[in-house]
Amino acid sequence: MSLLRRPRLPLAMALILLAAAGGGLAFNLLMPQGVGWLPEAVARPLWRPLELARAVRLRQQGALMVDARDPGHYKAAHLRGAVNLSPRERELLWPLLEPQLRRAPAVVVYGRYRSRWPAAEIAQFLCRQGLRRVYVLQATLEQCRAAGLPLRRRRPRRQGS
Repeated sequence: MSLLRRPRLPLAMALILLAAAGGGLAFNLLMPQGVGWLPEAVARPLWRPLELARAVRLRQQGALMVDARDPGHYKAAHLRGAVNLSPRERELLWPLLEPQLRRAPAVVVYGRYRSRWPAAEIAQFLCRQGLRRVYVLQATLEQCRAAGLPLRRRRPRRQGS
């Protein structure tokens, strides 16, 4: 009896998967906005990607560097002179940083984990606030250091002091 049921399980799973895929496709075709595969900040960016060499030049010309990583990572190490504006704290910090960001000739957002989405999300937000020259750096923090951009690292505290 169990031998007869086993071949039905993969068939049932395949039918369920096919029905789910068909339902998802129908939803995307029938709904005007659909459901994207990527976040909007990556799929339809308002910002421009930026290579490391150009980022170094922009920084020398006064561009403001914005670290989009969470505050813990920012405190551990960040580009010298960068401000921290993470997606989680955006609503709280935007009013405080807005004057400085608006005065900057350009804004370079960085913050790369396994993807660029935190930086893309912050860059998209800044563009929606009316900032025009907003870029997302296509390099890791370590690549920035190797290119000569100065890092600020937290020094470990000595125990017993």
